[in-house]
Amino acid sequence: MKKITFPLIALLMAASACSNNDSVTPGVTQRDVVLNYAAIVTASYADAITGVQSLKTAIDAFVKAPSSAGLETCKTAWINARPAYLQTEAYRFYNGPIDATPAELEGEINSWPLDEAYIDYVQGDANSGMINDLTTYPTITKEAIFNANGSNGETDVRVGYHAIEFLLWGQDLYADSPGKRPFTDYTTAPNATRRAAYLQIVTDALITSLQEVATQWDSKTGAYYADFTKAGNETTSLTNMMLGMGKLTKGELSGERMTVALASGDQEDEHSCFSDNTTNDFIYDELGVYNVYLGRYKRIDGTTIDGAGIDDLLKAKNTTLNTAMIAKLDASTTAINAIPKPFDQAILYSKTPIQTAIKALRDQSDQLVLVAKELGINLNVPEQN
Repeated sequence: MKKITFPLIALLMAASACSNNDSVTPGVTQRDVVLNYAAIVTASYADAITGVQSLKTAIDAFVKAPSSAGLETCKTAWINARPAYLQTEAYRFYNGPIDATPAELEGEINSWPLDEAYIDYVQGDANSGMINDLTTYPTITKEAIFNANGSNGETDVRVGYHAIEFLLWGQDLYADSPGKRPFTDYTTAPNATRRAAYLQIVTDALITSLQEVATQWDSKTGAYYADFTKAGNETTSLTNMMLGMGKLTKGELSGERMTVALASGDQEDEHSCFSDNTTNDFIYDELGVYNVYLGRYKRIDGTTIDGAGIDDLLKAKNTTLNTAMIAKLDASTTAINAIPKPFDQAILYSKTPIQTAIKALRDQSDQLVLVAKELGINLNVPEQN
């Protein structure tokens, strides 16, 4: 098996350098790669759920006895919950369970950008948001929140990771730090009880939405898993795997999450704008792409799935092209790690490293198209998703 090392950068960050053994793994088939990918998907969604369950534990304890320390514990739990989910974003963009209509569960899980004024007070309007609107929403309920979600357009996001993020950090109005929501928003501030109810409801709902996705990928009972791994569907499934990688890399990561924010210079276009966690988001998205290519995933309990990857198929055909693909993945990882933090300041004052990362990601996507062609797949990665 391949031996790849992902050393940590600080507490939560994956390193840019990854090593790969170029020796050919004999007898690897498309089916081997598809089955290993499905195992990784199943494991990583399970890890994402575990992370949010830990976040729920912290939030429930905080709501029961609000304190400054308790709020910080919740923030740490939110940050710790993100890496597992972010790595799953490489499984998007091919109409799988996370994106398929009519549920479109991704919109309930990680939708952004978020206009926080639909949820709670903002600078200049102490009465904004459904938390403070007792006339329209006399009671804060899951039904009320989900019925209102998206009712005023795509930035009317009231659920998911980023809604929780806003309720923990508040608006980021500062150049030198993330948001500074006081814990007293959950004690003595107006509508503190409603705010706490909202926080708990959307956290519970996030777990439910993730579980709905995970159920479809269950190796024993998941309908999507059964179709994805069905004998005869290997080429279609492999194509979707690479399409997810390419679309995350080009249209989403280099496009929506970097290019748009760089062009606008607006913090509202930053992915995790309240917590200043955006650069970590990029790192773990890219790690998710690397995971798929190598057929490897390190779980939150420290165990590792290490099986057949796309690289194994390619090495059997063209080791030079595989080496070039690994180099592009490494270049993107290095470039992302070089983006200064926080991202909201980098888009104003450190644009060159972001531009370098954008180019590296686009080059990575273009290289993936060549890899697909070598494997007999016609891969089309659009500029926008």
